Amino acid sequence: MRENTDFVISIVKKFVRNPEIIKDLTQEIFIKAYLSYEYYTETGKIRAWLTVIARNKLKDYYKSERNRIEQVSLEDYIISHELSPENIAEQNDFQECIVRIINSLPKKQREAVFYSVIYNYSEKEIAAMQDVPVGSVKSAKHYGLEKVRKIILDSNIVGADDPVRPQTPAAAAASPFKMGQRRIRKENNMSKLNKQEAYALLYQYAMNKITSEDKSAVEAYIKTDEEAANIAEALRELHGNLTYARDDEMTHYNIFVNLESGDRLLFSNISYHMENHKEMNEYLEKYDGYTPPDGHWFESGSDSNPADAVFDNNGNRVEMNTWYPEEGVNHHRQNAKKMKKIFYPVHWKYMFYHDKNRAIDMLGNYEKLDIAPNLYKAHIMNHFGGDIKSALYLALPENAVNIRMKRGNGVLECGKYKFLYVDRYVAADEGIHAECTFNLVE
Repeated sequence: MRENTDFVISIVKKFVRNPEIIKDLTQEIFIKAYLSYEYYTETGKIRAWLTVIARNKLKDYYKSERNRIEQVSLEDYIISHELSPENIAEQNDFQECIVRIINSLPKKQREAVFYSVIYNYSEKEIAAMQDVPVGSVKSAKHYGLEKVRKIILDSNIVGADDPVRPQTPAAAAASPFKMGQRRIRKENNMSKLNKQEAYALLYQYAMNKITSEDKSAVEAYIKTDEEAANIAEALRELHGNLTYARDDEMTHYNIFVNLESGDRLLFSNISYHMENHKEMNEYLEKYDGYTPPDGHWFESGSDSNPADAVFDNNGNRVEMNTWYPEEGVNHHRQNAKKMKKIFYPVHWKYMFYHDKNRAIDMLGNYEKLDIAPNLYKAHIMNHFGGDIKSALYLALPENAVNIRMKRGNGVLECGKYKFLYVDRYVAADEGIHAECTFNLVE
């Protein structure tokens, strides 16, 4: 069985970060395996047998830790070894997305869902482990699962027109959402982008800070979407007009673009001076790209929805942790969970938000005024909360004319868009604000 040591370690590492605990749990798993080897039937599936032992040991470990739950990722609840390679790939994609969504829940809901869904504890067991009433667990689990279902539907994670695929009983039991009968749209299959995926990449494409695969996919998409093509061209011109702080200072800027559908795009970008990049890259290399569980690398937060996508200097995707410090309060925090590398001297964090509910109206908005026909006011504002070079850009409609500045630096014409903007250095207690009026012509 010793030839399977690395296999067992890889399972434990999915759940535990502490090297000493990983070592202890691996030893305990093999001790359990040796003690129960007489009950093992030689079927050639020793790894499946070891997986069951490992999962039970990890379950006991987390139960002893009571309410300790670490953020977990792909394959954190082990897939059935009876699946074909093709189905394993599909189920991995589905599991990864579901676990990401669960990780974004408020703490109490996240724990209730994880313990019940991932570790198969009953509500009574969870209540005893957390020393809370059973009703509290039921409530947290219910609202947590409702949020997960809503995010799945809103994010188009599973396509309604996707063909049905068979499931093993184990796989079906692992999913509480009754949605595993449909095949997930693979996030890493960029040969054909949907609108959400394509718009997330528009600014990376405009800057030419994008992987070759993503670049080809975006170019194919914008041939079918004139609005996306116009936005990409405007962003390219706007990017050429941007100015930045020194390498040892921070730069932050937001770009707002309203879509014809009424949705809004936000490209929010911030730079970090990375003096300790060598140590951080050594850590990433050692732990396969994962950041320290308590490191809070590149942490930020806001009262709007979490970022839909995050990229680094070269357009590589950054996997994020999301949590809500206070239950019932719509303020979230995000930090990097898994990333490719740290760049020096400046590391950029490029964030994309696709806002369908206008939750960011307070930051960038149009308002129709009643004092004259076809007269509108546009305004943007932000308070970063630190000493920084801060800028805001709001795309005005293509048919905006007679633009009159009230506050801010001015208007930049970029392709088919005009950008109201403000750009300056601010102290921690200062905000920035730009405002103008304009008419719309038919």
